[in-house]
Amino acid sequence: MIKIKKIKNNLNKKKQRLSYPIIEIDSNKIKDNISNQYFNNGFSSNEISTTKYTRYNFIIKNLLEQFKKLTNIYFIVIAIITLIPEVSPLGPETTLLPLGFVLGVTMIKDGFEDYRRYQADTASNSRSYEVYNREKKEFESIKSKSIRVGDIIKLNNDQSIPADILVLKTPIEDGVCYVETSQLDGETNLKIFKAIKATNNLNEFDEILDYDNNNFNLKVECELPNNNLYKFKGKFSLENVQSGISCQESISEKQLLLRGSKLRNLPNSLYGLVVYCGKDTKLSLNQKSPPSKYSSIEKKISKSVLGIFAFKIVLVIISTIIGSKVANDTTNKSWYLWMGDEDPDSLGIVIVKTFVAYFANLSFLVPMSLMVTLEVVKVSQGKFMEWDLLMSYKEKRYRNQNKIKNQQYSTIELEENNEYQNSSNKYMSVKNSNLNDELALVKYIFSDKTGTLTENKMVFSKCSINGKVYNNAMRSQLSNELFNNEDNNDSFKNSPTSISSNKEPTDHQKYISEFLLNMCICNSAICEIDKDSNEVYQSQSPDEISLLECAKINRYQFKSRSTSEIKIKILNTEKVFQLLAVMDFTSERRRMSVCVRDPETMKIFIYTKGADSIMIEKLSNMEKQSDLLIKTKEHIQQFSTEGLRTLILAMKEIPQNYFDQWFIEYNQALQLIEDRDERLNELYEQLEIDLCLIGCTAIEDKLQNGVPESIEYLLKANIKIWVITGDKQETAINIGYSCKLLNPKNHLIIINIKSQEECKQLLLSINEKYLNQSEMDKKDISIVVDGESLIYILKDFQEEFLKISSKCHSLICCRTTPIQKALVVRMVKKNTKEICLSIGDGANDVSMIQEAHIGVGIMGHEGTQAARASDYSILRFRHLVRLISVHGRYSIIRNSACIKYSFYKNVTFFFISFLFSIHSGWSSQTFYEDALITTFNTVITSAPPYFMALFEKDVNERVIEKNPQLFKEVQSGKQFKYLTIVKSIIGGLYHSVAMYFGLYLLVNNDDIVNQYGKMGGLTMMASFCSAYAVITILLKAALDIKYWNFIVHIGIWGSLFIYIMVAIITSAMLDAIPSSYYVYYFDLSLLKFYLMIIIMIFICLVPNFSYKYIKRQLYPKESTILQENYILNRNKIKKIKL
Repeated sequence: MIKIKKIKNNLNKKKQRLSYPIIEIDSNKIKDNISNQYFNNGFSSNEISTTKYTRYNFIIKNLLEQFKKLTNIYFIVIAIITLIPEVSPLGPETTLLPLGFVLGVTMIKDGFEDYRRYQADTASNSRSYEVYNREKKEFESIKSKSIRVGDIIKLNNDQSIPADILVLKTPIEDGVCYVETSQLDGETNLKIFKAIKATNNLNEFDEILDYDNNNFNLKVECELPNNNLYKFKGKFSLENVQSGISCQESISEKQLLLRGSKLRNLPNSLYGLVVYCGKDTKLSLNQKSPPSKYSSIEKKISKSVLGIFAFKIVLVIISTIIGSKVANDTTNKSWYLWMGDEDPDSLGIVIVKTFVAYFANLSFLVPMSLMVTLEVVKVSQGKFMEWDLLMSYKEKRYRNQNKIKNQQYSTIELEENNEYQNSSNKYMSVKNSNLNDELALVKYIFSDKTGTLTENKMVFSKCSINGKVYNNAMRSQLSNELFNNEDNNDSFKNSPTSISSNKEPTDHQKYISEFLLNMCICNSAICEIDKDSNEVYQSQSPDEISLLECAKINRYQFKSRSTSEIKIKILNTEKVFQLLAVMDFTSERRRMSVCVRDPETMKIFIYTKGADSIMIEKLSNMEKQSDLLIKTKEHIQQFSTEGLRTLILAMKEIPQNYFDQWFIEYNQALQLIEDRDERLNELYEQLEIDLCLIGCTAIEDKLQNGVPESIEYLLKANIKIWVITGDKQETAINIGYSCKLLNPKNHLIIINIKSQEECKQLLLSINEKYLNQSEMDKKDISIVVDGESLIYILKDFQEEFLKISSKCHSLICCRTTPIQKALVVRMVKKNTKEICLSIGDGANDVSMIQEAHIGVGIMGHEGTQAARASDYSILRFRHLVRLISVHGRYSIIRNSACIKYSFYKNVTFFFISFLFSIHSGWSSQTFYEDALITTFNTVITSAPPYFMALFEKDVNERVIEKNPQLFKEVQSGKQFKYLTIVKSIIGGLYHSVAMYFGLYLLVNNDDIVNQYGKMGGLTMMASFCSAYAVITILLKAALDIKYWNFIVHIGIWGSLFIYIMVAIITSAMLDAIPSSYYVYYFDLSLLKFYLMIIIMIFICLVPNFSYKYIKRQLYPKESTILQENYILNRNKIKKIKL
């Protein structure tokens, strides 16, 4: 016990560690088993396990999870009762076999899913890597799971990285390496990482490995493991004990290769030091399950099951009261029932026995297999969605083959090859099939703009340089003007460029030169050579690629970058700038800066680009008052009105003395582990001031094909669309009109506020003006609100804002941050209680996607983070229409039909057992044979609800695509409400009463003899009743089904055949079921048996048929009328062709 407590305490200490242990490789300790030492000191093993179960705990753990469900607990209680023969009227097999079937199916599904995870883990853990063996003094191949913190590992090109590794030495000049991180963040562009200078500069890296001849001590201090992929802080120390020389270097995310990424373009081996293993790696810490989401139908099912259970308890109490009274007053006084020596049971015992007996007898009023059926159904529906070619890269081809003339897509040109050629995913993907039916209930759609509504393929469109607009920059307009001298002014004397010309460049030409130079220097792109020997730019930002392409066309060509220099080709001359500092772009900074030294003049310059709202504040006071800024603002306004994305470009010269002092503080900040980012941002602010304005760029991000038509469809379907973007207000409004989100006929309300009081007054006036309009004056309303206004709205005025926004036609939030996107979704979800769907394509959309009831990711150019975090991932925005209107509609109709039918069939079949108590002296005698009870749910009637939920269609999908108003029929969720469940149960009760008392009336006073020549008793009557009950239940399914195909026919008539086979087999089992021997064979020889089936089917189903007929003829739904028109037109076309 003491040892166990110690182990627990050690584990708790490990979980609560306040700092990460120092990784120290000391030559004096080489004889120790350093890997085990590290592991015991709190480092994780590199073995990865994502499975839920092991071979030893699978059965027990899975059963424990399954018995967390109330229905399974309920039926295990029933099973226990059936094991007590003195109490239970049922045999144990009636519950144990169906329950075992349900548990077994779920167990097989869970086991298969976990086995696939196990296979993936095994493949990952078994990969071989070369790790340095300190005892053998050589690299040896070991499995990934055997790698430990402190190991020095050798990696080659295209090799997956097995742990988080600090780069010690690379074979590329200046210690850089190129890494693909698509498995981490979904971004396919290559990123630059660099080695630690102290180790990369060693002439022979073997010096650090050979401990006997050299006394190198290596020490790494790291921050605690965390899930931030883009941040890492630490210190690296290298000491040569022999010479006494030591050095320290700060390390950041630029030196840390993360597990799951891959090395690219590596000519030779790379050496690294393992710092995080296994569960401590950033990949593992990011592999968290998305928030659990459940559909509203699932929640209603749970409450409906509780309602059925309450109804059953009422029946049990009634039966117990009457049964106990009958037993006490009549049965106990009947001497012929007590022939033995035992005395009759007391009243208390009778009550308990009767209650327990009826509790078991009526247990099947609750459908046992419903939840399993729904699970399998939803997974199957998800597969149907993934197989839908109209949401795949084969969309155009499939439409052409089937000659679908769809109104929505009649004007859309679906360029199959161009749209999908760069996409690795060719089909949509379902991550959470629990929400299939929830798609039909969507009231709000929250959408990102860039990459979601647009292609995210940036094309340089226009620019403004020194107050002059260039509309044809991509046609060498800048280079043509740059190399033609017209006038000679003396501005930009300190320019780091020189133009190849006999004349001195003009002032404007120098602006053009600085503009092109800024685009080449201020970026994080890399230049690659493709298989056709062409130079290709790769960058995390598509904007940067478009800027570099424009510069290249205008003869300023970015060639390469390393950690210390940037190479640019101007005309035919290559120029190398010394790279001094890079201030990366972040969503908070919204700008990027690069400091370089001009090799010719040895002067230092900073080049900056960023959003105009930030950059204007960074200009010098002279620039802020200049005509150039006024003109540039006008041009930005003009470009934004055209829907273009704009960036301001600026630069300045930095005095050498000032930079030297700044650079010292900058290097000191890099050495920090705590508060490093805060200190660096302070230093960035010091340098990024008093900038000189050069001009602005305008980049076009074209709308995806079909976006305007899709948004128009969704708005007509009564779905409110909110576009949440970081773009400027003018750009957002223009895009809103071009994609038909905004309508010129609607009122457009623009909310730009600067204070809390102003926010309050504006919202009050808007609500007073628009919410009190008369019907004649009412128009659709659209709202545009900026991010600054949202700060006040989200904090204090959510209710007032939602009063008007809930009435509006559409809404655009511009200049928003990623966290504001999620907060807006949360506000609407929480206050309106409506179903919200979020759709996006980038990492900044993940929080919004996970906050909504339904998250949809688009597999775009910004990576696959949004798609991975989503419930559904699609290829294009237009596919959202089909996902919601077709698959969402079919799912809710199918699942509702499955659930209602499951409740109906169980109530219909098993309520008869309660009615039989009237003629059995309330003795809890079962009406049906145990074999029939056992097979009813799991064999006889399992197929119809499944196939109903898989193939049912109320209207053809072509009709749905042409008529968006049909979505309103399912949007309210009236297909599945508590009232619909009550109606199904009432229908089942009516059929039960009609069947039982119809049987009683038809056979009462009628001398029907059985196979033995005796009066037909309970067994024969039960066989009569079960026959027409099963047939009626199956025909009820046939009556409800609107869409028939070959498989549905097999499901319905195959179930009837199965029932007949079950009845024949049980009638032939003399030893096992002697009471039923030959009963069914004898029934088939009686004319009355067939007449009773016909009569009872007529009595039960004619009211259902009549109700459906009257409702369809006198009160038809719009979908019914449109479907009839579709069938009539289709038949006419067929006749014309014939």
